[in-house]
Amino acid sequence: MKRLVLVVLLFLAVISPALAQDTIHLPSEVLEVSPNFQIDSSALKPIHYLLIHHANASDRVRLSKWLKTNSGSQVTFIIKDKKYNGVLCRMAHCFGRGLLIFAEPVEVKPRDIVELVLPSSSR
Repeated sequence: MKRLVLVVLLFLAVISPALAQDTIHLPSEVLEVSPNFQIDSSALKPIHYLLIHHANASDRVRLSKWLKTNSGSQVTFIIKDKKYNGVLCRMAHCFGRGLLIFAEPVEVKPRDIVELVLPSSSR
């Protein structure tokens, strides 16, 4: 009986982190920041974008795969310890690039690193 309990506890210790891992954290480099749009529409004024790609070469394939299967999904991104929500879309003609669309102003510039928090699978 003690062995069974030990085996069950060991199994749970090994599998529980994998079950809890429902997000992917990826540092991403900002390539381009949206300008201040010259528009009259108050509905469109809050829209901003960042063009991003992987910050680490080891994450290139992971981000690319995620973008191919989850383009248009809601994500969270972190800049200077502050969380924001956005939509991340795949740029079909720009390998491994994502267009991050959001509605809050952020202080970021090209070459900054933002942390993407991606759902492991939204579809």
